[in-house]
Amino acid sequence: MMGHRRHPGEARSNGPELWTVLWTRGDGCEELAGILGKPVFAEGNLREKCIEARADLVVQRRLTSFDLVDSVASNQFDVKQVTSVMAAVGGGPHSLLAGRVAQQVAVALGVPGSLVSATRNAVEDVSIRENLDRIGEHVPALERRLEQVTSAGGLLSTLDDGALLVLGAPGGSWLQRQFFGPGRQLIHAAPGGIVVVRSSPRRCFHAAEPATAIAPWLSVAEAVKLGGPSVVPVAAHGSLVGLFRLETARDAAEGATVQDVMEEPVFLSVDDPVDAASDLGSFFDGAPVPIVDHDGRLIGVLPI
Repeated sequence: MMGHRRHPGEARSNGPELWTVLWTRGDGCEELAGILGKPVFAEGNLREKCIEARADLVVQRRLTSFDLVDSVASNQFDVKQVTSVMAAVGGGPHSLLAGRVAQQVAVALGVPGSLVSATRNAVEDVSIRENLDRIGEHVPALERRLEQVTSAGGLLSTLDDGALLVLGAPGGSWLQRQFFGPGRQLIHAAPGGIVVVRSSPRRCFHAAEPATAIAPWLSVAEAVKLGGPSVVPVAAHGSLVGLFRLETARDAAEGATVQDVMEEPVFLSVDDPVDAASDLGSFFDGAPVPIVDHDGRLIGVLPI
């Protein structure tokens, strides 16, 4: 059964990150994974390994279409060359993760770290500063700076000789787009290398809690005595086979079993986004939603 895990993109305390990090073959991938958290080699099916390890991040040589968990791409990363870390952030969806990754690397290596946004003119300063401060609240170890530049080259000119640059994936803010060309290929380099990050939705396997289920052959009377939430999973030999609703079961005929009154199973898959549970709130009347794997086995529940 699964217990609660935090996700790199969610609000949390500002202490050290407790990430489980899968890594694939590629220069610097294993080393970077070890810096970011507990490294696990992604041998075999990457999706299955992520679920099995309940991975928070995957470190790869380059970003791919794989989006089950947050991704980090290492580009010419060499820990021996890194003397500082800078996260370039804007209003894009990946900026918070960029800041968290930069903070983790800076703290782990014991080098200075900064969180930097760029503006092309003074008119933009207020909104960009507000966004910088919002992200900065989650990464207090990073110094905040707002630079006025007209291109990525202008920002890169502020880096020291051993600076590692952490970027959100292309498609976000103006700042992120300055670093990528056709085919989303990096068109700039940083002295200490570049790490590109991409956020993904939090998945059910990240947040699932242990499930309590009842058997279909249990009598309704005994099931009602057990109490519990208003809707209870019914499982046989580990598989989810139905739902037992306390409210309707009280009117069951004498001697009836759970199987006689149970409803068809409603559930979320282990790799569904956590947000999908919000659509099931009224159906489950506040009870947690069952989570099943791809074989239909009950592996946990997701509180709503």
